[in-house]
This record gives sequence, structure tokens and C-alpha cells, in this order.
Amino acid sequence: MNAFIKTDIENAVILMKAAIMNALSDIENGEEKEIRFETSLPLQLIIKCAEERGWKEDMNDWDWTNGWQVDYWYYMKFPNKNIHLMIFGSLLESNTSLIVDDDE
Repeated sequence: MNAFIKTDIENAVILMKAAIMNALSDIENGEEKEIRFETSLPLQLIIKCAEERGWKEDMNDWDWTNGWQVDYWYYMKFPNKNIHLMIFGSLLESNTSLIVDDDE
């Protein structure tokens, strides 16, 4: 792979991680209850960032796609403040959202 492409990808991941960490911080501090990104973000990167901040998986059922299109929802819990978070995304619609799940 071209060195410039590799560097561009590495820089993009660094910037995505910073955005995800800032979004999670705002949710943890109660500043936001919903953050909608206008693009798809890698689910595994969001999970990794959340775990680094102390979030834990909160999934009871692993059937987390609806079968109609490539969309997903994944639940996590921030034990320090008892915050339940739904990570929702759709590859078809090209979006990712972090939504506090007050129903928990």
C-alpha cells in the first residue's frame, strides 16, 4: 500500500477516535442524550473507545440486526453513573448514533 494512503488511514482513525471519545464524554457528563454522526463509524472502534472509558457490554440478545438491511444496535452500560447507551447504525443510510436509553 502506498505510504501516503496508509498515513491518511491512520490519521483518519485517530480523528474518529477523538470524536467518539468526546461524544462519550458529553454523554457521561449529561451534556448530551443523543449524538447523531452524519456518517457510518466502525462499530468495533466505538466499542473499543467505550471500553477504554469504563463502559461495559449490556447485551441480553445477540440478534442485533433486523434482517432487512445492514443496520445494527448494540447496548452498553456506564456503571459509574448507571447510564445505558444504545449504539445504532445503518450501513445503507450511512449513519451512526449514540443514544441514551432512558427505558433501562
